[in-house]
Amino acid sequence: MAYLELKGIEKFFGEHRAIKGVDLDIQPGEFIVFVGPSGCGKSTLLRLIAGLEHIDGGQLNLDGRDITHLPASKRDLAMVFQSYALYPHMSVYENMSFALKLAGESKQVIEEKVTRAASILNLTDYLDRTPGALSGGQRQRVAIGRAIVRAPKVFLFDEPLSNLDAALRGQTRVEIAQLHRDLGATTIYVTHDQVEAMTLADRVVVLRDGLIEQVGSPLDLYDHPVNQFVAQFIGTPQMNVSPLNTLPAAVQAAAPAAAKGGSIGLRPEGVRLTDVATGVPAKVVLVEALGAETLIYVKTNEGAQMVARQADRAHVQVGAEVGLQLDISTAHWFDAKGRTVRTPT
Repeated sequence: MAYLELKGIEKFFGEHRAIKGVDLDIQPGEFIVFVGPSGCGKSTLLRLIAGLEHIDGGQLNLDGRDITHLPASKRDLAMVFQSYALYPHMSVYENMSFALKLAGESKQVIEEKVTRAASILNLTDYLDRTPGALSGGQRQRVAIGRAIVRAPKVFLFDEPLSNLDAALRGQTRVEIAQLHRDLGATTIYVTHDQVEAMTLADRVVVLRDGLIEQVGSPLDLYDHPVNQFVAQFIGTPQMNVSPLNTLPAAVQAAAPAAAKGGSIGLRPEGVRLTDVATGVPAKVVLVEALGAETLIYVKTNEGAQMVARQADRAHVQVGAEVGLQLDISTAHWFDAKGRTVRTPT
């Protein structure tokens, strides 16, 4: 039996059906990440689980108990918001202990729980400071600590790293992963950043237009996407997907019968630069030299746009005429409706 169970969850905003009958089972201790483009419903679904929005249809069960219409305060969940939502006039200690005080916990219990959470999050030296005296990463850790002291059954994170700079995002992502391993708590994490999803999740839930497109481990979604949408959403840079009619006859001939009239998908590492005479003719439109690797954006004579990833440093210039070597053995094939026909074995 699932620890957290979503059965046909629906949400309407007026006439708009934002969440369209979502079914999902989450097991104890899992780290689940909701990803999808802006407006897909991932934050709305998280707020429905948290009790911050009313569920208009379906049922939500937690540890065998129906919590569909319980208020947020009765659900035994703790949410960490994108905006931190800290009380600016309170110290770190007061922010972390506030919910425990409201619950009537004794001073000794509060002291023990806050001290333990502060130790886990490296906040012991900052307990007397107010949020205004902290960095963005420290404020986020305070918000996480406020959730930890409540010892909820499920942690909910709503894009907690989006307000941090790139270096802090990477550092805090590692801290959240370590925290999950240490606590073993069931966690649901919302992000628009699929790199966070790939590095944090036990399972990724890809949403689009209020529906689940696919659920699976990060590498399962990367290797075996069910459709073109998932294939292009998972992976950085995104998968190259080109209509077959924009590629040479030899590529079209290699396509499975079900993909005729459809598209081919190639990860950037499946596209290599070669001589014009021996490859698919193309022109370089952008070169991103990232140090450890180089991303080369090209456009074929037929109008197909692709990006090639090279582990070495490429010495090509924008506007250069090049050839493309396409590794068909790594190809993903899609039919005319964008459904996956075949993935690499």
